Amino acid sequence: MKTMNAPLVADKDLQERFDTECMLLGGLLSNSAVSHRAVAAILEPVHFSDPFNANLFRLIGEAVDAGMDGFQKVHWVITKIRELPAITELKATGSEIVARYIAHAAPQIGLEGCARLVRYDHLKGNLEVATEEGDIAEVERLAAEMERLSSTQKSKDEGIESIAQLGDRLLNKLNEAYRMGQPVKDFAYCGSADLGDLLGGWRRKRFYVIAGRPGMGKSSVTLSLLLRTAQKGHGVMFFALEMGREELTEMALASMAWSHDNRVEYRDISSAAVHREGFEEKFRRVLDVAPRLNDMPFLIGDRGGLTVAEVRSQALTYAQRLAAEGRKLEVVVIDHMGLMRASERYAGNKVSETEEISNGFKMLAKELDCAVIALAQINRGVEGRDDKRPGLSDLRWSGSVEQDADVVIFVYREAYYLERLKHDDPDDEARRSVKLGELRSRIEIIIAKHRGGPCGNIEMFCDMGCAVVRDQAVVGF
Repeated sequence: MKTMNAPLVADKDLQERFDTECMLLGGLLSNSAVSHRAVAAILEPVHFSDPFNANLFRLIGEAVDAGMDGFQKVHWVITKIRELPAITELKATGSEIVARYIAHAAPQIGLEGCARLVRYDHLKGNLEVATEEGDIAEVERLAAEMERLSSTQKSKDEGIESIAQLGDRLLNKLNEAYRMGQPVKDFAYCGSADLGDLLGGWRRKRFYVIAGRPGMGKSSVTLSLLLRTAQKGHGVMFFALEMGREELTEMALASMAWSHDNRVEYRDISSAAVHREGFEEKFRRVLDVAPRLNDMPFLIGDRGGLTVAEVRSQALTYAQRLAAEGRKLEVVVIDHMGLMRASERYAGNKVSETEEISNGFKMLAKELDCAVIALAQINRGVEGRDDKRPGLSDLRWSGSVEQDADVVIFVYREAYYLERLKHDDPDDEARRSVKLGELRSRIEIIIAKHRGGPCGNIEMFCDMGCAVVRDQAVVGF
Protein backbone atom coordinates (compact mmCIF):
# COMPACT_ATOMS: atom_id res chain seq x y z
CA MET A 1 0.00 0.00 0.00
CA LYS A 2 1.18 3.53 -0.79
CA THR A 3 0.60 6.43 1.57
CA MET A 4 -2.08 9.08 1.60
CA ASN A 5 0.29 11.73 2.89
CA ALA A 6 3.17 11.81 0.40
CA PRO A 7 3.57 10.26 -3.03
CA LEU A 8 6.01 7.38 -3.16
CA VAL A 9 5.74 6.79 -6.90
CA ALA A 10 7.14 8.79 -9.73
CA ASP A 11 4.06 8.27 -11.88
CA LYS A 12 1.72 11.16 -11.14
CA ASP A 13 -1.23 9.36 -12.77
CA LEU A 14 -0.81 6.37 -10.48
CA GLN A 15 -0.67 8.63 -7.43
CA GLU A 16 -3.83 10.46 -8.49
CA ARG A 17 -5.55 7.14 -9.08
CA PHE A 18 -4.54 5.97 -5.62
CA ASP A 19 -5.76 9.22 -4.03
CA THR A 20 -9.16 8.86 -5.74
CA GLU A 21 -9.49 5.34 -4.37
CA CYS A 22 -8.69 6.59 -0.87
CA MET A 23 -11.28 9.36 -1.11
CA LEU A 24 -13.88 6.83 -2.25
CA LEU A 25 -13.09 4.32 0.49
CA GLY A 26 -13.07 7.04 3.15
CA GLY A 27 -16.50 8.14 1.96
CA LEU A 28 -17.82 4.58 2.09
CA LEU A 29 -16.55 4.18 5.65
CA SER A 30 -18.04 7.46 6.87
CA ASN A 31 -21.38 7.29 5.03
CA SER A 32 -24.34 4.91 5.20
CA ALA A 33 -24.63 1.47 3.62
CA VAL A 34 -26.87 2.95 0.92
CA SER A 35 -23.82 4.72 -0.52
CA HIS A 36 -21.91 1.45 -0.77
CA ARG A 37 -24.74 -0.28 -2.64
CA ALA A 38 -24.76 2.47 -5.25
CA VAL A 39 -20.97 2.24 -5.64
CA ALA A 40 -21.03 -1.58 -5.71
CA ALA A 41 -23.19 -1.39 -8.84
CA ILE A 42 -20.24 0.30 -10.57
CA LEU A 43 -17.13 -1.19 -8.99
CA GLU A 44 -15.60 -4.51 -8.03
CA PRO A 45 -12.38 -5.04 -6.05
CA VAL A 46 -10.50 -5.90 -9.26
CA HIS A 47 -10.93 -2.29 -10.46
CA PHE A 48 -8.66 -0.89 -7.72
CA SER A 49 -5.02 -0.23 -8.52
CA ASP A 50 -3.82 -0.91 -4.97
CA PRO A 51 -4.27 -4.41 -3.47
CA PHE A 52 -4.89 -3.04 0.03
CA ASN A 53 -7.59 -0.72 -1.30
CA ALA A 54 -9.18 -3.64 -3.14
CA ASN A 55 -9.26 -5.67 0.08
CA LEU A 56 -10.66 -2.75 2.06
CA PHE A 57 -13.46 -2.31 -0.49
CA ARG A 58 -14.23 -6.03 -0.23
CA LEU A 59 -14.37 -5.82 3.59
CA ILE A 60 -16.75 -2.85 3.53
CA GLY A 61 -18.97 -4.82 1.14
CA GLU A 62 -18.98 -7.86 3.42
CA ALA A 63 -19.99 -5.67 6.36
CA VAL A 64 -22.84 -4.09 4.41
CA ASP A 65 -24.04 -7.48 3.14
CA ALA A 66 -24.12 -8.67 6.75
CA GLY A 67 -26.47 -5.80 7.61
CA MET A 68 -23.92 -3.60 9.40
CA ASP A 69 -23.85 0.17 9.21
CA GLY A 70 -22.44 3.17 11.07
CA PHE A 71 -20.04 2.48 13.93
CA GLN A 72 -20.70 -1.28 13.81
CA LYS A 73 -19.54 -1.38 10.18
CA VAL A 74 -16.39 0.67 10.88
CA HIS A 75 -15.50 -1.35 13.99
CA TRP A 76 -15.89 -4.65 12.11
CA VAL A 77 -13.68 -3.39 9.26
CA ILE A 78 -11.00 -2.32 11.77
CA THR A 79 -10.89 -5.81 13.30
CA LYS A 80 -10.65 -7.43 9.85
CA ILE A 81 -7.87 -5.10 8.63
CA ARG A 82 -5.56 -6.68 11.21
CA GLU A 83 -5.79 -9.97 9.28
CA LEU A 84 -4.64 -8.49 5.94
CA PRO A 85 -1.12 -9.48 4.78
CA ALA A 86 -0.01 -5.87 4.09
CA ILE A 87 -0.73 -4.68 7.63
CA THR A 88 2.86 -5.30 8.82
CA GLU A 89 4.23 -2.89 6.19
CA LEU A 90 2.05 -0.01 7.39
CA LYS A 91 3.34 0.16 10.96
CA ALA A 92 -0.06 1.43 12.14
CA THR A 93 -3.08 0.04 13.95
CA GLY A 94 -6.33 -0.74 12.19
CA SER A 95 -7.95 2.28 13.86
CA GLU A 96 -5.20 4.61 12.62
CA ILE A 97 -5.48 3.29 9.07
CA VAL A 98 -9.26 3.71 8.97
CA ALA A 99 -8.91 7.20 10.45
CA ARG A 100 -6.56 8.18 7.59
CA TYR A 101 -9.09 7.05 5.00
CA ILE A 102 -11.95 8.88 6.70
CA ALA A 103 -9.85 12.05 6.91
CA HIS A 104 -9.58 12.00 3.09
CA ALA A 105 -13.23 11.03 2.50
CA ALA A 106 -15.13 12.33 -0.50
CA PRO A 107 -18.57 13.79 0.29
CA GLN A 108 -21.53 11.46 -0.15
CA ILE A 109 -22.77 13.29 -3.23
CA GLY A 110 -19.45 12.64 -4.98
CA LEU A 111 -19.06 8.92 -4.25
CA GLU A 112 -20.65 7.59 -7.45
CA GLY A 113 -18.50 10.01 -9.46
CA CYS A 114 -15.39 8.72 -7.67
CA ALA A 115 -16.46 5.14 -8.36
CA ARG A 116 -16.86 5.82 -12.08
CA LEU A 117 -13.46 7.52 -12.15
CA VAL A 118 -11.80 4.51 -10.46
CA ARG A 119 -13.39 2.15 -12.98
CA TYR A 120 -12.54 4.47 -15.89
CA ASP A 121 -8.87 4.52 -14.82
CA HIS A 122 -8.90 0.72 -14.60
CA LEU A 123 -10.29 0.47 -18.13
CA LYS A 124 -7.79 3.02 -19.35
CA GLY A 125 -4.90 0.92 -18.04
CA ASN A 126 -6.30 -2.19 -19.73
CA LEU A 127 -6.76 -0.22 -22.94
CA GLU A 128 -3.09 0.75 -22.97
CA VAL A 129 -2.09 -2.90 -22.53
CA ALA A 130 -4.45 -4.06 -25.30
CA THR A 131 -3.11 -1.35 -27.61
CA GLU A 132 0.49 -2.41 -27.01
CA GLU A 133 -0.44 -6.05 -27.69
CA GLY A 134 -2.32 -5.13 -30.87
CA ASP A 135 -5.58 -6.72 -29.69
CA ILE A 136 -7.96 -4.66 -31.84
CA ALA A 137 -11.15 -6.38 -30.67
CA GLU A 138 -10.26 -5.77 -27.01
CA VAL A 139 -9.33 -2.16 -27.75
CA GLU A 140 -12.73 -1.55 -29.35
CA ARG A 141 -14.58 -3.24 -26.47
CA LEU A 142 -12.75 -1.25 -23.80
CA ALA A 143 -13.18 2.03 -25.68
CA ALA A 144 -16.92 1.41 -26.00
CA GLU A 145 -17.24 0.62 -22.28
CA MET A 146 -15.30 3.79 -21.38
CA GLU A 147 -17.62 5.82 -23.60
CA ARG A 148 -20.71 4.32 -21.93
CA LEU A 149 -19.24 5.05 -18.50
CA SER A 150 -18.59 8.68 -19.46
CA SER A 151 -22.11 9.04 -20.88
CA THR A 152 -23.64 7.69 -17.67
CA GLN A 153 -21.69 10.22 -15.64
CA LYS A 154 -22.84 13.12 -17.83
CA SER A 155 -26.49 12.14 -18.07
CA LYS A 156 -27.51 11.12 -14.55
CA ASP A 157 -31.30 11.32 -14.22
CA GLU A 158 -32.28 13.09 -11.00
CA GLY A 159 -35.94 12.19 -11.49
CA ILE A 160 -37.02 15.81 -12.04
CA GLU A 161 -38.05 17.20 -15.39
CA SER A 162 -40.32 19.99 -16.63
CA ILE A 163 -43.72 19.02 -17.94
CA ALA A 164 -42.81 20.67 -21.25
CA GLN A 165 -39.80 18.35 -21.64
CA LEU A 166 -41.91 15.36 -20.68
CA GLY A 167 -44.58 16.37 -23.19
CA ASP A 168 -42.04 16.72 -25.99
CA ARG A 169 -40.58 13.30 -25.25
CA LEU A 170 -44.01 11.66 -25.10
CA LEU A 171 -45.07 13.20 -28.42
CA ASN A 172 -41.80 12.16 -30.05
CA LYS A 173 -42.32 8.62 -28.78
CA LEU A 174 -45.88 8.54 -30.14
CA ASN A 175 -44.70 9.94 -33.46
CA GLU A 176 -41.96 7.31 -33.72
CA ALA A 177 -44.43 4.53 -32.83
CA TYR A 178 -46.87 5.77 -35.50
CA ARG A 179 -44.10 6.03 -38.10
CA MET A 180 -42.80 2.51 -37.34
CA GLY A 181 -46.29 1.02 -37.13
CA GLN A 182 -45.56 -0.54 -33.74
CA PRO A 183 -45.00 0.55 -30.13
CA VAL A 184 -41.63 1.99 -29.15
CA LYS A 185 -39.82 -0.40 -26.82
CA ASP A 186 -41.24 0.83 -23.54
CA PHE A 187 -42.18 -2.74 -22.65
CA ALA A 188 -40.27 -5.99 -22.43
CA TYR A 189 -41.94 -8.91 -24.21
CA CYS A 190 -44.03 -10.76 -21.59
CA GLY A 191 -43.68 -14.22 -23.17
CA SER A 192 -47.30 -14.57 -24.29
CA ALA A 193 -49.30 -12.92 -27.05
CA ASP A 194 -52.55 -13.38 -25.10
CA LEU A 195 -51.09 -11.86 -21.94
CA GLY A 196 -49.49 -9.12 -24.03
CA ASP A 197 -52.93 -8.13 -25.37
CA LEU A 198 -53.93 -7.23 -21.80
CA LEU A 199 -50.66 -6.01 -20.30
CA GLY A 200 -48.77 -4.78 -23.35
CA GLY A 201 -45.66 -6.35 -21.84
CA TRP A 202 -43.51 -6.06 -18.73
CA ARG A 203 -43.50 -2.30 -18.33
CA ARG A 204 -40.56 -0.43 -16.82
CA LYS A 205 -41.02 1.18 -13.39
CA ARG A 206 -43.96 -1.14 -12.61
CA PHE A 207 -44.38 -3.64 -9.78
CA TYR A 208 -46.12 -6.92 -10.65
CA VAL A 209 -47.37 -9.56 -8.21
CA ILE A 210 -48.00 -13.13 -9.39
CA ALA A 211 -49.91 -14.93 -6.64
CA GLY A 212 -51.56 -18.26 -5.95
CA ARG A 213 -51.80 -21.18 -3.57
CA PRO A 214 -48.93 -23.71 -3.41
CA GLY A 215 -49.13 -26.17 -6.30
CA MET A 216 -50.81 -23.76 -8.70
CA GLY A 217 -47.63 -23.35 -10.77
CA LYS A 218 -46.53 -19.78 -10.01
CA SER A 219 -42.84 -20.54 -10.51
CA SER A 220 -43.44 -22.56 -13.69
CA VAL A 221 -45.63 -19.84 -15.20
CA THR A 222 -43.12 -17.11 -14.36
CA LEU A 223 -40.08 -19.05 -15.55
CA SER A 224 -41.75 -20.14 -18.79
CA LEU A 225 -42.80 -16.57 -19.60
CA LEU A 226 -39.48 -15.00 -18.63
CA LEU A 227 -37.44 -17.46 -20.68
CA ARG A 228 -39.20 -16.13 -23.76
CA THR A 229 -38.68 -12.58 -22.49
CA ALA A 230 -34.91 -13.24 -22.34
CA GLN A 231 -34.96 -14.94 -25.74
CA LYS A 232 -36.05 -11.56 -27.16
CA GLY A 233 -32.90 -9.99 -25.70
CA HIS A 234 -34.48 -8.38 -22.62
CA GLY A 235 -32.29 -8.65 -19.51
CA VAL A 236 -33.82 -10.80 -16.73
CA MET A 237 -32.58 -11.40 -13.19
CA PHE A 238 -34.32 -14.20 -11.28
CA PHE A 239 -33.89 -14.42 -7.49
CA ALA A 240 -34.86 -18.02 -6.67
CA LEU A 241 -35.25 -17.85 -2.89
CA GLU A 242 -37.18 -21.12 -2.71
CA MET A 243 -35.54 -23.36 -5.33
CA GLY A 244 -31.89 -23.85 -6.16
CA ARG A 245 -30.21 -22.63 -9.34
CA GLU A 246 -29.75 -26.18 -10.61
CA GLU A 247 -33.43 -27.08 -10.19
CA LEU A 248 -34.53 -23.90 -11.92
CA THR A 249 -32.12 -24.63 -14.78
CA GLU A 250 -33.50 -28.16 -15.12
CA MET A 251 -36.98 -26.66 -15.40
CA ALA A 252 -35.76 -24.15 -18.00
CA LEU A 253 -34.15 -26.83 -20.18
CA ALA A 254 -37.22 -29.07 -19.95
CA SER A 255 -39.46 -26.17 -20.92
CA MET A 256 -37.29 -25.29 -23.92
CA ALA A 257 -37.02 -28.92 -25.08
CA TRP A 258 -40.76 -29.56 -24.83
CA SER A 259 -42.92 -30.65 -27.76
CA HIS A 260 -46.26 -32.46 -28.00
CA ASP A 261 -44.62 -35.63 -29.28
CA ASN A 262 -41.56 -35.68 -27.02
CA ARG A 263 -42.03 -34.48 -23.46
CA VAL A 264 -39.01 -34.02 -21.24
CA GLU A 265 -39.95 -33.72 -17.57
CA TYR A 266 -37.43 -31.76 -15.55
CA ARG A 267 -37.25 -34.52 -12.94
CA ASP A 268 -36.06 -36.85 -15.71
CA ILE A 269 -32.93 -34.80 -16.42
CA SER A 270 -31.68 -34.52 -12.86
CA SER A 271 -28.62 -36.41 -11.66
CA ALA A 272 -30.94 -38.86 -9.85
CA ALA A 273 -32.44 -39.93 -13.19
CA VAL A 274 -29.33 -40.89 -15.16
CA HIS A 275 -29.96 -44.65 -14.80
CA ARG A 276 -33.63 -44.55 -15.74
CA GLU A 277 -34.81 -45.98 -19.01
CA GLY A 278 -34.94 -43.41 -21.81
CA PHE A 279 -32.53 -40.99 -20.14
CA GLU A 280 -30.15 -40.87 -23.12
CA GLU A 281 -32.87 -39.74 -25.52
CA LYS A 282 -34.07 -37.04 -23.14
CA PHE A 283 -30.52 -35.93 -22.50
CA ARG A 284 -29.93 -35.55 -26.26
CA ARG A 285 -33.06 -33.39 -26.53
CA VAL A 286 -31.78 -31.15 -23.77
CA LEU A 287 -28.32 -30.95 -25.36
CA ASP A 288 -29.93 -29.76 -28.59
CA VAL A 289 -31.60 -26.77 -26.94
CA ALA A 290 -28.87 -25.90 -24.42
CA PRO A 291 -26.89 -23.65 -26.84
CA ARG A 292 -29.87 -21.29 -26.93
CA LEU A 293 -29.05 -20.36 -23.33
CA ASN A 294 -25.76 -18.80 -24.43
CA ASP A 295 -27.37 -15.70 -25.91
CA MET A 296 -29.93 -15.22 -23.13
CA PRO A 297 -29.34 -12.30 -20.74
CA PHE A 298 -30.83 -14.34 -17.89
CA LEU A 299 -29.15 -14.45 -14.48
CA ILE A 300 -30.22 -16.68 -11.57
CA GLY A 301 -29.35 -16.17 -7.92
CA ASP A 302 -30.46 -18.54 -5.17
CA ARG A 303 -29.04 -17.11 -1.95
CA GLY A 304 -31.82 -17.17 0.62
CA GLY A 305 -32.92 -14.60 3.17
CA LEU A 306 -32.18 -11.53 1.07
CA THR A 307 -33.30 -8.05 2.03
CA VAL A 308 -34.68 -5.57 -0.49
CA ALA A 309 -31.39 -3.67 -0.20
CA GLU A 310 -29.41 -6.79 -1.11
CA VAL A 311 -31.67 -7.45 -4.10
CA ARG A 312 -31.10 -3.86 -5.17
CA SER A 313 -27.33 -4.16 -4.84
CA GLN A 314 -27.12 -7.39 -6.87
CA ALA A 315 -29.54 -6.09 -9.50
CA LEU A 316 -27.53 -2.87 -9.90
CA THR A 317 -24.36 -4.89 -10.40
CA TYR A 318 -26.01 -7.02 -13.10
CA ALA A 319 -27.50 -3.92 -14.74
CA GLN A 320 -24.01 -2.43 -14.95
CA ARG A 321 -22.69 -5.64 -16.51
CA LEU A 322 -25.49 -5.67 -19.10
CA ALA A 323 -24.90 -1.99 -19.87
CA ALA A 324 -21.27 -2.80 -20.66
CA GLU A 325 -22.61 -5.29 -23.24
CA GLY A 326 -25.00 -2.74 -24.71
CA ARG A 327 -28.06 -4.38 -23.11
CA LYS A 328 -30.50 -3.38 -20.37
CA LEU A 329 -31.86 -5.05 -17.26
CA GLU A 330 -35.61 -4.96 -17.85
CA VAL A 331 -37.14 -7.51 -15.45
CA VAL A 332 -36.24 -8.49 -11.88
CA VAL A 333 -38.08 -11.53 -10.44
CA ILE A 334 -38.29 -12.54 -6.76
CA ASP A 335 -39.58 -16.05 -6.00
CA HIS A 336 -41.08 -15.52 -3.56
CA MET A 337 -41.97 -12.48 -1.43
CA GLY A 338 -42.62 -14.50 1.74
CA LEU A 339 -38.98 -15.61 1.87
CA MET A 340 -37.58 -12.08 1.79
CA ARG A 341 -35.97 -10.80 4.98
CA ALA A 342 -37.30 -7.53 6.40
CA SER A 343 -35.28 -5.14 8.53
CA GLU A 344 -35.14 -5.70 12.29
CA ARG A 345 -37.36 -2.66 12.81
CA TYR A 346 -40.53 -4.75 12.42
CA ALA A 347 -39.23 -8.09 13.69
CA GLY A 348 -42.14 -10.42 14.39
CA ASN A 349 -44.80 -8.12 12.93
CA LYS A 350 -45.58 -9.92 9.66
CA VAL A 351 -47.99 -7.26 8.40
CA SER A 352 -45.44 -4.45 8.84
CA GLU A 353 -42.65 -6.61 7.38
CA THR A 354 -44.76 -7.32 4.30
CA GLU A 355 -45.56 -3.63 3.91
CA GLU A 356 -41.86 -2.77 4.06
CA ILE A 357 -40.94 -5.39 1.46
CA SER A 358 -43.84 -4.55 -0.85
CA ASN A 359 -43.09 -0.83 -0.75
CA GLY A 360 -39.39 -1.59 -1.29
CA PHE A 361 -40.15 -3.49 -4.50
CA LYS A 362 -42.31 -0.62 -5.75
CA MET A 363 -39.44 1.82 -5.18
CA LEU A 364 -36.96 -0.63 -6.69
CA ALA A 365 -38.90 -0.74 -9.97
CA LYS A 366 -38.66 3.02 -10.27
CA GLU A 367 -35.02 3.23 -9.24
CA LEU A 368 -33.82 0.49 -11.59
CA ASP A 369 -36.16 1.61 -14.40
CA CYS A 370 -37.33 -1.96 -14.90
CA ALA A 371 -40.27 -4.24 -14.13
CA VAL A 372 -40.14 -5.96 -10.74
CA ILE A 373 -42.14 -9.20 -10.45
CA ALA A 374 -42.68 -10.73 -7.00
CA LEU A 375 -44.34 -14.10 -6.51
CA ALA A 376 -46.64 -14.33 -3.48
CA GLN A 377 -48.66 -16.88 -1.57
CA ILE A 378 -52.36 -16.32 -0.87
CA ASN A 379 -54.45 -17.18 2.19
CA ARG A 380 -55.57 -20.77 2.60
CA GLY A 381 -59.14 -19.56 3.06
CA VAL A 382 -59.78 -20.24 -0.63
CA GLU A 383 -59.54 -23.98 0.12
CA GLY A 384 -62.83 -23.87 1.99
CA ARG A 385 -64.81 -22.24 -0.84
CA ASP A 386 -66.70 -24.01 -3.59
CA ASP A 387 -65.17 -21.65 -6.17
CA LYS A 388 -61.52 -21.61 -5.27
CA ARG A 389 -60.51 -18.93 -7.76
CA PRO A 390 -58.60 -16.30 -5.78
CA GLY A 391 -59.31 -12.57 -5.52
CA LEU A 392 -57.50 -9.52 -4.18
CA SER A 393 -58.85 -10.08 -0.66
CA ASP A 394 -56.96 -13.39 -0.56
CA LEU A 395 -53.50 -11.79 -0.68
CA ARG A 396 -51.64 -12.80 2.44
CA TRP A 397 -50.70 -10.62 5.42
CA SER A 398 -51.39 -7.11 4.21
CA GLY A 399 -53.44 -4.86 1.94
CA SER A 400 -50.19 -3.04 1.09
CA VAL A 401 -49.36 -5.66 -1.55
CA GLU A 402 -52.60 -4.88 -3.37
CA GLN A 403 -51.99 -1.16 -2.88
CA ASP A 404 -48.36 -1.09 -4.04
CA ALA A 405 -48.70 -3.46 -7.00
CA ASP A 406 -49.44 -1.95 -10.40
CA VAL A 407 -50.59 -5.36 -11.62
CA VAL A 408 -51.83 -8.36 -9.63
CA ILE A 409 -51.96 -11.69 -11.46
CA PHE A 410 -53.44 -14.84 -9.95
CA VAL A 411 -52.54 -18.34 -11.15
CA TYR A 412 -55.28 -20.98 -10.83
CA ARG A 413 -55.48 -24.64 -11.90
CA GLU A 414 -58.76 -26.42 -11.21
CA ALA A 415 -57.06 -29.70 -12.15
CA TYR A 416 -54.95 -29.41 -8.97
CA TYR A 417 -58.06 -29.80 -6.83
CA LEU A 418 -59.67 -32.44 -9.07
CA GLU A 419 -56.56 -34.61 -8.74
CA ARG A 420 -57.03 -34.66 -4.96
CA LEU A 421 -60.79 -35.19 -4.97
CA LYS A 422 -62.11 -38.76 -4.83
CA HIS A 423 -65.79 -39.86 -4.95
CA ASP A 424 -67.25 -43.04 -3.52
CA ASP A 425 -70.06 -42.96 -6.08
CA PRO A 426 -68.83 -44.52 -9.37
CA ASP A 427 -70.81 -42.07 -11.52
CA ASP A 428 -69.45 -39.05 -9.68
CA GLU A 429 -65.94 -40.50 -9.93
CA ALA A 430 -66.36 -41.07 -13.66
CA ARG A 431 -67.49 -37.46 -14.16
CA ARG A 432 -64.53 -36.25 -12.10
CA SER A 433 -62.13 -38.29 -14.23
CA VAL A 434 -63.57 -36.92 -17.48
CA LYS A 435 -63.41 -33.34 -16.24
CA LEU A 436 -59.84 -33.84 -15.01
CA GLY A 437 -58.84 -35.07 -18.47
CA GLU A 438 -60.32 -31.92 -20.00
CA LEU A 439 -58.66 -29.55 -17.53
CA ARG A 440 -55.30 -31.18 -16.83
CA SER A 441 -53.56 -29.06 -19.47
CA ARG A 442 -55.42 -25.83 -18.66
CA ILE A 443 -54.25 -23.00 -16.42
CA GLU A 444 -56.07 -19.73 -15.74
CA ILE A 445 -54.19 -16.44 -15.58
CA ILE A 446 -56.42 -13.96 -13.76
CA ILE A 447 -55.55 -10.24 -14.08
CA ALA A 448 -57.28 -8.94 -10.93
CA LYS A 449 -55.67 -5.50 -10.85
CA HIS A 450 -54.17 -3.53 -13.71
CA ARG A 451 -53.38 0.09 -13.02
CA GLY A 452 -54.22 2.00 -16.19
CA GLY A 453 -55.31 -1.05 -18.17
CA PRO A 454 -57.93 -3.79 -18.54
CA CYS A 455 -58.42 -6.75 -16.22
CA GLY A 456 -59.56 -10.17 -17.40
CA ASN A 457 -58.94 -13.92 -17.47
CA ILE A 458 -56.73 -15.84 -19.89
CA GLU A 459 -56.80 -19.60 -20.32
CA MET A 460 -53.43 -21.04 -21.32
CA PHE A 461 -51.97 -24.48 -22.05
CA CYS A 462 -49.77 -26.00 -19.35
CA ASP A 463 -47.69 -29.11 -18.83
CA MET A 464 -46.57 -28.75 -15.24
CA GLY A 465 -44.18 -31.70 -15.24
CA CYS A 466 -42.20 -29.95 -17.97
CA ALA A 467 -42.59 -26.40 -16.59
CA VAL A 468 -44.36 -25.45 -19.84
CA VAL A 469 -46.94 -22.68 -20.15
CA ARG A 470 -47.95 -21.52 -23.64
CA ASP A 471 -50.69 -19.66 -25.45
CA GLN A 472 -53.31 -22.15 -26.56
CA ALA A 473 -53.02 -21.00 -30.18
CA VAL A 474 -49.30 -21.81 -30.16
CA VAL A 475 -49.83 -25.45 -29.15
CA GLY A 476 -52.92 -25.97 -31.29
CA PHE A 477 -55.62 -26.03 -28.59
